[in-house]
Amino acid sequence: MPTHRNILVIRLSSLGDVLLTMPAVRAIKAADPETTVSWLAEGTQTELLAHQDFIDRVIEFPRRSLARDLLRGRLVSALNTLAAFRSSLRRDAYDLVIDFHGIMKSALLARTARGRRRIGFDRTFAKEGSWLAYDEKLAGQEKRMHKSARNMLFASSLGAASAAGIDLKTSPEAEAYIDGFLAGRKIRSPLFAINPFCSKGSAFKRWDLANYAGLIRQIGDATGATMMILWGPGEEEEARRLAEAAGIHAALACPTTVPQLLALLKRADLYIGGDTGVMHLAAFARLPVVAIFGPTDHLVNGPYGSGHTIVRRELPCSPCRDKGCESRECLRSITVDEVRRAVLEAWTRAGGR
Repeated sequence: MPTHRNILVIRLSSLGDVLLTMPAVRAIKAADPETTVSWLAEGTQTELLAHQDFIDRVIEFPRRSLARDLLRGRLVSALNTLAAFRSSLRRDAYDLVIDFHGIMKSALLARTARGRRRIGFDRTFAKEGSWLAYDEKLAGQEKRMHKSARNMLFASSLGAASAAGIDLKTSPEAEAYIDGFLAGRKIRSPLFAINPFCSKGSAFKRWDLANYAGLIRQIGDATGATMMILWGPGEEEEARRLAEAAGIHAALACPTTVPQLLALLKRADLYIGGDTGVMHLAAFARLPVVAIFGPTDHLVNGPYGSGHTIVRRELPCSPCRDKGCESRECLRSITVDEVRRAVLEAWTRAGGR
């Protein structure tokens, strides 16, 4: 691989997309361990990135503080924050800037950074005209290419071989927090993690909570496992109602940061949920995943690695991105019994009884 002593990686969000970028970045680092890798991201993803040994520096775009200032009408404060960030970003010079994100915002940040060479996707995968900002454009291949594979195109173009396996790290504090939670509630294996939620903008991907309640009852009865319901900000009340409806096998997860959630998933035996960032985190925690897919493309967004199970309905209109779809047939036609069978089969393959 050509020598690039200082590399800036840009993948701002979301959790799933950041995770699916990690194998490519790790491969680039492994090809030349003397390379310094900085990662520009935003939001809670930075907490996870900070613990990974193949990332030397995490740079956080101040999205939250900018949004807060703008919401309160503090334009001057927002401009000052942006100016301070720009100055900080330009403090170092980079041999190579790689824009994995491929939107106008990430492209502008790539141009703002002091980079000798900037590369990104061509219009096959890049959006909003972002490809115009790059010195070199990486030609996309098949459109329905898994995101981790498309990201590996960058590593391959730099002469880096695919790095087998990836072991995500978390902090000792996160590990101790989860150990204390599980011990305090006397929760032991088998432990199944279930995430029935999606981000606010992705509710169209969500299987009905009533289905999850029935599934938890049936799987709990069949396996004796504790069915741990995961939840994030703004989801606790719904999670509590689901736990009450699901009965004796259901347990409510503790509040978690992303590193704490990773620590919790590493202690689980199996994961069940829809197409979310948490699903990807479970796959990177090396859990067998049973993923319930509706409108989104499982070929592009499926869980990383092998041995996972995808439950979906093959329909002429699927995959799609129609958030306003009224029928939601792709999800409503998936039955509790169908998912139950998939979970029990996955549990048997994993060595459970």
